[in-house]
Amino acid sequence: MRILRIRQSKRHRLSVIDDIKARLDIVDVVSPYVALQKSGRGFKANCPFHNEKTPSFVVNPERQSWRCFGACAEGGGAFDFVMKAENMDFGQALNLLAQRTGVQLEKRGDPEKSDILHSVNRAAATFYQETLKTEEGRQARNYIDSRKLNDSSIEKFILGYSPSSGDGLKSHLLLHDFKIEQAIEAGLVRQDEESGRTYDFFRGRLMFPIFDRRGNVVGFGGRALDDSNPKYINTSATSIFDKRNTLYALNFAIDKVRDQRTAVVVEGYMDAIAAHEHGYTNVVASMGTALTEQQVAQLRTLADKFILALDPDAAGQEATLRSLESSWRVIQSNAAQQRQRSQSALSQWKTTDLRVAALPEGLDPDALIRQDASRWESIVADAAPLLEFLIPNIAARFDLTVPHGKSQVVDAIWPLIAALDRLDREQYAQKLADAIGVSMEALRASVGNHRTSNRQSRRTERYEPPPEVTESTLNESFAEPVEEYILALLINKPDLKEFAENFDSQCFYSIENREVFTNWMSCSKIEELWDSVDESLHPHLTHITTIDILSVELIESERALTEMLRRLQRRFHIVDQQNILISGPTGEPPPRELGERISEINESIRQSEHMGVWRK
Repeated sequence: MRILRIRQSKRHRLSVIDDIKARLDIVDVVSPYVALQKSGRGFKANCPFHNEKTPSFVVNPERQSWRCFGACAEGGGAFDFVMKAENMDFGQALNLLAQRTGVQLEKRGDPEKSDILHSVNRAAATFYQETLKTEEGRQARNYIDSRKLNDSSIEKFILGYSPSSGDGLKSHLLLHDFKIEQAIEAGLVRQDEESGRTYDFFRGRLMFPIFDRRGNVVGFGGRALDDSNPKYINTSATSIFDKRNTLYALNFAIDKVRDQRTAVVVEGYMDAIAAHEHGYTNVVASMGTALTEQQVAQLRTLADKFILALDPDAAGQEATLRSLESSWRVIQSNAAQQRQRSQSALSQWKTTDLRVAALPEGLDPDALIRQDASRWESIVADAAPLLEFLIPNIAARFDLTVPHGKSQVVDAIWPLIAALDRLDREQYAQKLADAIGVSMEALRASVGNHRTSNRQSRRTERYEPPPEVTESTLNESFAEPVEEYILALLINKPDLKEFAENFDSQCFYSIENREVFTNWMSCSKIEELWDSVDESLHPHLTHITTIDILSVELIESERALTEMLRRLQRRFHIVDQQNILISGPTGEPPPRELGERISEINESIRQSEHMGVWRK
């Protein structure tokens, strides 16, 4: 098939990004997070992003790349690793790595909006903190005393009080040279639409500054000290704060969570503060709601084990169920993004240990910790596995007096049971049968076919060396022109996007191209793309949009796109094989697990050669 010739415009080099990359060494970037061990010409370790016993995480110094050949099946370069390890977007990773390498990033006009909003919020936190110490803050101090918080916790979490006057904070910010528009944008000041009058959003409340994981104040929670409703209010969504994406106290908990690979999730501010005050520093709070998918996704980059310790009342139990549902959706979503032949969602949930701590009736975590810390420790240590909690709770939601109700319970729970090892599967199948009041024989008859289809087949494949590879197949000079033309084609001909919907963005060699591709696939207009990508990528996006696209029929463009995507995938698989081989002794076949992975990659390459249209 004829391939469209790529007309290249003069390449606009991303000098700052290239400069940062040139100063980084992938081993130095990864080693603070992972205990690397020399292996062949590369390094190996247990993957930091999922729980495993056999090292499947490979670092390739020659290509300045990393790869997980286990459950994650993810990889990339220094930027990719930092983005995943620190849960950052591209712009945040760029700033962090620029600081580490001493590269000066160009400031465009005024300081970044996020820096301004961080400063406004920090000034507000200081104002609230000082107001707490005044006579006006006496009621808030009395409440704090009643909750038995010590001075160290009050200082650490920067607790404060918002004056009831309605303009105390506004006046303070204006006095310190902040603009009223900045205070409004930070969600601290509101403006009446009719009169134009501005006033403090938080009034007469105990204030809890909310930090991002790097310790910036991004928002606030305010608790009423009288009968005002609602009892708690939070900063509305801003450009730096979204409650759905934020976990309270994560900035204080992140090191312990990462070290222990375990996070305990509570509901409220006071629950988290009490836990940290008593030394349980792997505790974070969902801030009064069930865990969201975004919060779960954050925790999955740090921990393999989540323990939900939400309030034992009806609302707390409902939140627990919703949190488990969110966690399961994230596991499914992550599995769907894995490359071909990686673990399924059902097998992946086993590597994420979800548990539920059964708190005593009438005691939230704050009260329990202060009343009996040793009991709290025991309850957390004995937290029930996911299915131990789900089976009775899901069963209670359906009418088990009719066959349809029992079937609904089985439909909801069996996929999780089916993914277990045989002994565990039998144990939980019996619990499910008991919960819905049927015999094991009846349950087996209902799900026998499903169980069979979920058994993992184990076959041993002959070690097959990778195909011959030339440097031109692997290096950046191949990657960038093809990748950029793919992007130019997709942007100029939006109808082609459907042919790339399931394309794995990891196949892009360049982090810049990968960012543009990922953002464009979720946008409908070019204007949205400019807004969604980090500003540091605008020169690169300008370059892509000026690439000369040959005027041809759409069907010819479809063929060209399909062929170029196939080439990227083939190169991606070949690089995978090289990463496997570089981590082992020269001249010897890789261990069985990695040998099987090479065989799978070979099969993927063979299949891709015969694809007529792109699909995963």
